[in-house]
Amino acid sequence: MIYPALVLLSFLLAARQKYSGTRPLTLAVLLGLLFAGSAVSAQKTSDKTAMEEERRKLQLELRQIQEAYDAVKGQSTNNLHQLAALNKKIEVQERYINNIGKEIRLIDDDIYYSAIEIKRLKNQMDTLKAHYARTVVYAYKNRSNYDYLNFIFSANSFNDAVKRVAYLKSYRGYREKQMDDIVKTRNLIDKRYSQQVVSKEQKKGALESRTNEYNVLEQQKTEKDSVAKILLSQAGSLQKQIVKKQQEDKQLKAGIAAVVRKEIAEAKKVAQEEAKQRAEAEAKARQEAWARERALEAEKALAGAKAVTPSTTPVPQAEEAAPAAPSRELKFAPVGAGKTGTVRNVPVSGNPVIANADPIAIARAKEPPPPAAALPNKPPEGGYLNYKADDIALNSDFSQNRGKLPSPVDGVITLGFGRYKIEGVGPDIVGDNPGVTYTAQVGAAVRAVFNGEVVSVSKVGGTSFVVVRHGKYFTAYSNLASVSVSKGMAVTRGQTIGTVAADEETGSGKLDFILMIEERNIDPRVWLR
Repeated sequence: MIYPALVLLSFLLAARQKYSGTRPLTLAVLLGLLFAGSAVSAQKTSDKTAMEEERRKLQLELRQIQEAYDAVKGQSTNNLHQLAALNKKIEVQERYINNIGKEIRLIDDDIYYSAIEIKRLKNQMDTLKAHYARTVVYAYKNRSNYDYLNFIFSANSFNDAVKRVAYLKSYRGYREKQMDDIVKTRNLIDKRYSQQVVSKEQKKGALESRTNEYNVLEQQKTEKDSVAKILLSQAGSLQKQIVKKQQEDKQLKAGIAAVVRKEIAEAKKVAQEEAKQRAEAEAKARQEAWARERALEAEKALAGAKAVTPSTTPVPQAEEAAPAAPSRELKFAPVGAGKTGTVRNVPVSGNPVIANADPIAIARAKEPPPPAAALPNKPPEGGYLNYKADDIALNSDFSQNRGKLPSPVDGVITLGFGRYKIEGVGPDIVGDNPGVTYTAQVGAAVRAVFNGEVVSVSKVGGTSFVVVRHGKYFTAYSNLASVSVSKGMAVTRGQTIGTVAADEETGSGKLDFILMIEERNIDPRVWLR
C-alpha cells in the first residue's frame, strides 16, 4: 500500500527537481519576452515617430524648394539661384532617401529579432510539451482511484493525510499550469508570425518608395546638368552675378561690422563711466574713513598725554622754562667744515600736554591720504555687451533658443553659410557667404527672429538692410524692398520689419540673413528651427 504513495511522491519530487530548471525559466522567459517586447515595441514606436516627423519635415522642405525653384525657373535667364535651388533640392532628396533607408533597416531588425524570438519560443514549446507528456503518461499509468485512496489512508496521522491531499492538489495544479504555459507560448508565436507578415509588407512598400525616390533623384541630377550646361554658355552673365554678389557681401559685412563696433564702443563707454563713478565713490569713502581714523588716533594721543601731565603743575613761561627734552629733529653741520657734526637740542613745545603726546600717533596723523584706486583696463567678464542686467537676461534667453528660432521669411535656404563651391559650370565658383541666402517670393514679409532693438537701418546698393541687437547677439536682414521699423525701435519675435526685394540681376526674390555674436559671424542654420 505504501508503494503507490512512494512512487507518486518520488515522481513529484523528480518532476519538480527536473522541471525546476525549466519551469522557472519558462515563466522568466515568458515575462522577459513580454517586457522585452514592450520595451522594443516602445523603442520602435519612438524611432518610427521620429522618422515620420523627419520625413514630414523633409517633404515640406522639398515642396518649399520646388516652389522657390519654379519661381526662379520662370525667369527669362538662367542664374545661380536656379542652380543653387537644384543643388539644395538634390541634397534634401538624398536625405529623404536616407530616411527611407533607415526605415528599411529598422524593419529588417524587427524581422530578424522576431525570427530569433519565434525560434526561442518554439524551443520553449517543445520543452513544455515534453514535460507535460511525461505527466500525462504517469497520470494514465496511475489512474486507479484505489491507488490514490491507499496513498491518502496509509498516512500515519491525520496531519500527514492532509499533507498528502495537498500534494495531490499541487500535482493537479502543476499539470494545469503546464497547459496554460503551452497556450500562452503558442499565442506569442502566432502574434510574432502576424507581426512578421506586417513588417514584410511594410518593407516591400518602403523598398518601392525608395526606388521611386531614386528615380526622382536621377531626374533632378539630369535637370541640374542641363542648367549647368546653359550657365556654362553664359559665362559672362554668370561672372557678373558672382562679382555683384561678392561686392554686396563685402559692403554688407563692412556695414554690419561698423554697427556692431559702434554698439560695443557705446557699451564700453557706459561701463567705463560707471566704473569711474564707482571708483570715485570708493576713493571718497576711503578718504573719509582715513580722516575719521586719524582724528580718532589724535584724540586718543592727546587724552593719553593729559593723563600723564599733573594738572597742578603751572605752565612755565617761555623765558623761565627748564631745558626741554632733546628734540627728535637732528641738525648736522655742513660737510667739509672741518668740524665734527654735533646734535643740538631744539625745544619742541612749551605745552607739556603736546610734549608728552605720542610722537608716533602725531606722525601718523600727518600721513597723506590713501591714493585713489586705478580704473580697470580689462573689459568686464562676458564682454561689454553682457554687462547690464537687461543684456544678461536677453543673452540668456537668446542662447536658450538655439535651434528654436523661427525662419525670418517664408522661403528656402539656397546658399549656405561660409565657404561654398558651385561645380559643373566651368571653373568652380567659390565664395564666402557671411550668412545664409533665402530664395522667396518678391514682397514676402521679413520677420524678426527674436526680441531686440533696431540699431541700424541702412542701404546697400538699391536695397535696405536692418540690424537688430539682442544683447550680444545681432541679426541682420539684407535686400529689403521696404522697411517698417526705425532705429531705436524695440521689436518682438515674429514682428514684420520689411519685405523681400527682387535681385537686380535675376528678378527673383532673395533675403540675406546674418547672425553674429558681437563681431563674429556664426552659422544661422544651427539656431533656426
